[in-house]
Amino acid sequence: MTLPNPQNVLLAPLAFVAIALWVPASSFAQGIEELKHGVVKITATAVGGNRQIGTGFVVRVEPNAVYMVTAGHVIAGDSQPEVTFFSKNIFVRQPDPIRGSVLPGAQVDDDLRGLAVVVVRGSENIPDDVRALVFESSATLMSGGEEALVIGHPGGGGDWAIVKRAISNRVVHDLTLDPGVAPRFSGGPIILNEKVVGVVMSNRGEFGLGMTHHSVLNYLEGIGLKLVGAISPPDKKKTLDPQQPLPQIKTGKDGAPMVLVPAGEFRMGAPEGVKDIDLNEIPEHKVYLKDFYIDQYELTVEHYLQFLLRTKKKDPPWWDEVVIQRDVWKPVVGVNWQDAHDYCEWAGKRLPTEAEWEKVARGVDKRIYPWGEDTPNSSTANFGNNIHVGPLYAEKLENVGQYERGKSPYGAYDMAGNVWEWVQDWYDENYYRIGPRESPPGPPSGESKVVRGGSWFTNSWSLRSTFRFHLPPLAHNMFNGFRCAQDAR
Repeated sequence: MTLPNPQNVLLAPLAFVAIALWVPASSFAQGIEELKHGVVKITATAVGGNRQIGTGFVVRVEPNAVYMVTAGHVIAGDSQPEVTFFSKNIFVRQPDPIRGSVLPGAQVDDDLRGLAVVVVRGSENIPDDVRALVFESSATLMSGGEEALVIGHPGGGGDWAIVKRAISNRVVHDLTLDPGVAPRFSGGPIILNEKVVGVVMSNRGEFGLGMTHHSVLNYLEGIGLKLVGAISPPDKKKTLDPQQPLPQIKTGKDGAPMVLVPAGEFRMGAPEGVKDIDLNEIPEHKVYLKDFYIDQYELTVEHYLQFLLRTKKKDPPWWDEVVIQRDVWKPVVGVNWQDAHDYCEWAGKRLPTEAEWEKVARGVDKRIYPWGEDTPNSSTANFGNNIHVGPLYAEKLENVGQYERGKSPYGAYDMAGNVWEWVQDWYDENYYRIGPRESPPGPPSGESKVVRGGSWFTNSWSLRSTFRFHLPPLAHNMFNGFRCAQDAR
């Protein structure tokens, strides 16, 4: 697989921008000894010139950058603190200090809940054995009584230490450690079963105070730093109570967020008599669907890159135009139906049926467009750029999730415009007249597969939620992408 030349890649500003590259499994700490390779010492110069030392831990490793979480008060007053990696400190002892940069959004005024992210750039500054720590599943809650490990800098006891502490209590976002830890542990990870369950913040009397991993993950999401593969999946042995309410949003195996579409009826197809409606859109009819999830965004370059690297599948057309740092949030194009099917299967999902796709776009209130009745414009969708000349990824496609006003009633973005989306069904122009009214699977066979939603190239008419189009399943073109779905129960 050919990747862009890094020398030709321009790094986007990180303020509120999600930079998300594929991270190999070997970049994550596995085992107690490797946990130390995911912890760093941070030395900052505070206001007044005083130097203060704290701890941080690695949450993301890229070829030319490493991202570390710490307590905000550790770096207060210093936008470029010194960072010492475990392996650099013990084995190499670099002559010059490595300087990191504090990302925008640091919370430096709250020593109980303030967080910050420091990034070190340049492969020459990053040891080969640095590791990202893995967070415990977001479904896991601390209740108190667990015995955890805390990694940090004890001062007189040496540069690195792993100590045992009891999580004596949890109140909402806050954890209490018994006994407390040295101030230099601030910003260090709290570890349970080799997974991060919290971060050390401060001390109060004999007790240490920390924050849950949920709070850390919420903070990282808030500043736009996406983690790929760094969150442990929920325990698969736990079965879902059929009476338990389903979460409104969840994360798929591939790391892509998915939104819930509740079970129930909706009106599929267009009403007869509407001007210029295509015959394949009628009759309008009631369809019942069970609960299901669908990807909140069209499948991005970032996620398809993971798939290519892990499966060694052939690059799709136009992939040589991709600049990773610029295009991670662009929808992948050039994929045929089989490519889309294979990806969804690899991710433990499937392509949505045509009925599922239309319900997500149309809702139960018979919307003409995903956002309602208003005519499409530049604030609702990417469409109408009907000139083939010019680079595809750089000029034609938009980052997924750009059009807040254009999202569907279930919170799915870009159901209209940007790229046509493959669905599961074979195409039959008369299927609406003969298909079942409950969970229609589509025709058993055919010559072409259905695509829905219009693209950056098409006119506004094709953006209607009922509009149907079809293409040969092995067709590659610059307009087609996809998103995946999954049964909810």
